[in-house]
Amino acid sequence: METAKLTLRPSRDVIELARQMAKEEKTSITQLFSSFVLARRRARKSGKKIPLGPLTREISGILKMPADWDYKKEMGDILEEKYGDRP
Repeated sequence: METAKLTLRPSRDVIELARQMAKEEKTSITQLFSSFVLARRRARKSGKKIPLGPLTREISGILKMPADWDYKKEMGDILEEKYGDRP
């Protein structure tokens, strides 16, 4: 399989967690990331839902968004504000 470089910019806490997980599993962060992505894809194709963690389950439903709320537009606005117009 051909490989390519991918740059990610997670928080320092996530980086440290990834390092710890990779060390515990005796693998690389690259392999850890690859396994995660492939597992997500398999779950989607099989129709299985990835279980939510307890905190996510606990806070689910707290926010009520209008039915016509467009999250893609909202994310676009946030990214434009953060990074400015992109060609």
